[in-house]
Amino acid sequence: MAERAANLGVILGSPTERTFEIMRTAHFGLKTTAILAVLGLSLTACGGNATKTGAAQAAADPETPVEGGTFTFAEVTPINNWQTQAARFYEKANVLNSVLDRLTYYDVEAGKLVGWIASEFEANEDQTEFTFTIRDGVTFSDGSTLDAEAVKLNLDALGKGIKSAQIAPNVDFAAYKSAEVVGDNKVKVTLKRPDANFLRSTSSVTAGLVSPKTLELDNAAQSSISKIVGSGPFVFESEKPDEEVVFSSRDDYAWAPETAPNQGDAYLDTLVIKYLPEVASRAGAAQSGQVDLVRGLQPVDEQVLASSGGKVYAAEGVDLTTNHAAVRIGSGKLEDVKVRQALQVAIDRQAIKDTVLSDSYVISGSILNHKAPGFVDLSAELAYNPEKAKQLLDEAGWKPGADGIREKDGKKLEVTVSTSNNSVVIKPAFELIEQQWREIGVQLINRAADNTFLTNALVDDKVEFYGTRQFAYGGLGPVYAPANNNQTLRADPELNKLFTKEQSATTDEEHLKLVEEEQRALVLDKALTLVLWDEVQVYGANSSANVEFTSGTAPIFQGAWKSEG
Repeated sequence: MAERAANLGVILGSPTERTFEIMRTAHFGLKTTAILAVLGLSLTACGGNATKTGAAQAAADPETPVEGGTFTFAEVTPINNWQTQAARFYEKANVLNSVLDRLTYYDVEAGKLVGWIASEFEANEDQTEFTFTIRDGVTFSDGSTLDAEAVKLNLDALGKGIKSAQIAPNVDFAAYKSAEVVGDNKVKVTLKRPDANFLRSTSSVTAGLVSPKTLELDNAAQSSISKIVGSGPFVFESEKPDEEVVFSSRDDYAWAPETAPNQGDAYLDTLVIKYLPEVASRAGAAQSGQVDLVRGLQPVDEQVLASSGGKVYAAEGVDLTTNHAAVRIGSGKLEDVKVRQALQVAIDRQAIKDTVLSDSYVISGSILNHKAPGFVDLSAELAYNPEKAKQLLDEAGWKPGADGIREKDGKKLEVTVSTSNNSVVIKPAFELIEQQWREIGVQLINRAADNTFLTNALVDDKVEFYGTRQFAYGGLGPVYAPANNNQTLRADPELNKLFTKEQSATTDEEHLKLVEEEQRALVLDKALTLVLWDEVQVYGANSSANVEFTSGTAPIFQGAWKSEG
């Protein structure tokens, strides 16, 4: 355990020696077929199985997990729709990660995709057929068997949706055609077109496996956490709407990813999810022991919590895009690529890091996070250069007005950004960008963290920027390709040709080259995304809590434990 902690990049020390205790994320690894190396698919894992023990032994060895106890996790907002394919938000994914298993798992430390419910998986050369061998002995919490037939039914629901329940297909399964049970507990998936990212999509929480009986329910029932039956380590126990959800551990759980430190059932007896929307209260709740873990810690609270003996976990979002401002050109003000490129280099990212963020955050080098497969570092081209920005705006015909704000054809270069309030740093970050852009003659109207404004802005292409980050299990194509994608609200023919080529890649070299081209096109050539910082979710914990995280920043409660009670 001590060696594994070192590999996770833990900074340890007493409050007087260190002001931070940041535990970087990583996890699980499994044996995988040679085809994954060809595709460049990668994930990470932690090695070594943790031995279950009691509190007495834990006192002698603080690195040894303790059996039993109740673990309380504070989320940001309540959830009223738990339907699996709708789990593209942290509040849902962080809980469903402990209720639903997936076919595969992305192991960040190992940098590869590994098996989970599928003990083996392989693809044909042109990436149109994928075969999964299903583990024996896996059951759903209602006692039914998670076999090849159950997997086929789930894949059909993911790939085709469920019309009778008005459930849409999973966007990452857009190439899906059919699945059939073949051989001894095997499932073969056939795609309508090549998709080199399909295997990666099967590791997503939105591809969580539910019981066949759950798939028969209507949309309302599938949206209820009390009705969802999975094969995960925790099972629904009770709920107080908008207040808390309680889960109990499954004693018979024995099919974690192969390299998971804990190969058996959860150390914990009970998992309680509470809701704590007040940002200023989160660090105090963890410090006082009111909760064991809380998501959404403010940078100013990180040092306070750590110096008082608490823990700060920076869970890296390898499965997501970076935090960025997606560009919409409906107003016409950003239609000229030179304007977009000017705004890209008019962002002083280091100043944002120094002023608004903390050491938990890493400045973006691309639309992909630094540890994501295929990441290419564009930092040099993204360097702060206000003089170049002014030159590009001049070339685009935007000239400074009497008040310093640029004008063209009677319009001022005023642009608006909209975001949700899910990130505690998003509003102050755009406040600083507002100041930086004012220096080059651009007025930013900052509606970041205004959820009321976001409701309409999300689908309004005249609101120039949407600040966000997105899960990208199926690659960048599903995020940006559809005409109704919620990033740019438009389809770009040149980008879509590139996405199609990337999905059809059959060698590692070709795949990585095309992933690099996609990043350069999105960030530099077309500047349809203004990248800011790598996605990270910052959690605060009391001194007793021990937890690791997935590549999607979800807490792994199956391996979590408390050193006291």
